[in-house]
Amino acid sequence: MNGWNISRMARRGALIVVALGASILGGCNAGANNLVEANRALTDRNAALTAQNESLNNLNQQLQGELNRRNQMVEELNRHIAALRAGSGDLDARYQSLLAQLGNLRFGDLDPVTDAALRELASQHADILEYDSARGMLRFKSDLTFASGSDQLAESVRGTLATLANILNGAAANYEVRVVGHTDTQRVRQIAGRRFTNNLELSAFRSISVRNELVNRGVSAQRVEIAGRGEFDPLVPNTASGNTPQNRRVEIFLGRAMNTASPTITNVPDRATDAPTRPPVREEIMK
Repeated sequence: MNGWNISRMARRGALIVVALGASILGGCNAGANNLVEANRALTDRNAALTAQNESLNNLNQQLQGELNRRNQMVEELNRHIAALRAGSGDLDARYQSLLAQLGNLRFGDLDPVTDAALRELASQHADILEYDSARGMLRFKSDLTFASGSDQLAESVRGTLATLANILNGAAANYEVRVVGHTDTQRVRQIAGRRFTNNLELSAFRSISVRNELVNRGVSAQRVEIAGRGEFDPLVPNTASGNTPQNRRVEIFLGRAMNTASPTITNVPDRATDAPTRPPVREEIMK
């Protein structure tokens, strides 16, 4: 083999080596590029997962805060409910206490000083006067307080009413007064010029006479209420003739809350206003 052939073969071998090296180098570069791309993809994925994790952590913190707030609200509501239950128990105990106190009260109960004064008055005038302590009521017998069929006070009773007025202006100054007239079922005789024509009107005008006597003795007119019941509230059944002395009476009640601003006549029929000398009339249901 001559030298030219050897040189040619050497060049060919060199080219093969170069080509092989280039091929190998190209393959390495491609692998490196793939690794770079894969690494970049992993980095991006990791960044995305990190951001997502942070977002989830933030959301978890928000939810935990909301849960804590709701738990606090529940605790506060439970405390409020417990307080209401305790208060309800106190109110119920107070209510039961008030019921017990109310059960021990009697309508018409007066203070001891007033009660004693009225008892003494009734004992001194037992012929014309009775006293019912439980009702806070004085009862005047009409037959001894008025002449038959009249609304004019008998002179004999004015002293008793004067003493009563002193009590009303003294020990009983804080009480209001209701004067109620009553009759039996005897018919009123029709006499020209009379202010009343029936028992209802007669009872009303008798209560007016008692009221006027008390006011003239210094009792404030605003404290005194007037009512006429006629024959409609008897103490005992009326007799066949109607002549029933027990039912002819004037009752005076003392109370703290009668809420009366001015004297009135109750249960008087409209016709009672026909006569110009009669006072204003107001109809009212009496108990």
